[in-house]
Amino acid sequence: MPNKNIEDHLESFMMELHNNIGHELREKALKFNFTFSQMEVLRYVKNQKNPTMKEIANYLHITPPSVTTIIESLMEKGLIKKEIEKSDHRIVRIIITQKALKIFNSLKNKKLEIIKKILSRLNKKDQKEFIRILTILNKDWNINYEK
Repeated sequence: MPNKNIEDHLESFMMELHNNIGHELREKALKFNFTFSQMEVLRYVKNQKNPTMKEIANYLHITPPSVTTIIESLMEKGLIKKEIEKSDHRIVRIIITQKALKIFNSLKNKKLEIIKKILSRLNKKDQKEFIRILTILNKDWNINYEK
């Protein structure tokens, strides 16, 4: 078997790390009975501050009727609500509820637990170096991190 070059190693490592983190988060999300699409809608609504149905459809690259189905299922779970804009009654905004925010906090805590577990394998010096390297690698992308 030929030796992999550094790019192949990096790609394999990044995919494995992403998959492992994603698996643990999906396990946690499954406890809340969410689909991937529902989680994406919730994350988008939370980060975009009350988007419209059309904005959500554009973000997910799906049709408005598909968004309606997802939104209705999230409303049944008490995770979002609709609000008609006062200046234009044709515009419906989607608002995240406190119940959904509590779930996000739970998932964020799980994510932090995973990150701590990963970083615990490194000493303090290596942790700082790892963060420094990631900062350099990410500087060319406009990354919108969760607050």
